[in-house]
Amino acid sequence: MSYKDVLNKLVEEGLLTPSGEVKPHRPIYVFESGKIRELFTKLIDLAGVEGFYVSTIVGTDLMKDGKVRLDYYVVFLPEEETIVFRTFLPRENPEIDSLLDIIPGVLSGECETYDLLGVVFKGNPALKRGFFVPKDVYEKGIYPLRKDAKV
Repeated sequence: MSYKDVLNKLVEEGLLTPSGEVKPHRPIYVFESGKIRELFTKLIDLAGVEGFYVSTIVGTDLMKDGKVRLDYYVVFLPEEETIVFRTFLPRENPEIDSLLDIIPGVLSGECETYDLLGVVFKGNPALKRGFFVPKDVYEKGIYPLRKDAKV
């Protein structure tokens, strides 16, 4: 099944909604944060465990909107096409289920996003402060990528 067929199936099932492009030829698909595990489990069923990988998780503080945006950069193989799966979390309590047990390669992305932005990946036992942030910063409870952070 081609990556386009996989994406179309996920859209048909209501797990993804097309939402423009990050840059030319890099489409964005939005998903509900509460359905992340359902989405990626279905992705594994359709594409196979070797049919894609999550290359990066990017968290962005949208302070004025009261949200944190999470972008999962998913690379489909063998085409090597990168697609962005995007979701939004409330800024005051940014939590989402971890994918670590079904996609072990997300470990560093989840830990980095937690340490720098404060997004909690529920079910990830490796989350801790100090993964990237120095002790003097995390002891003050500062998440450096928050727009209101004073480092």
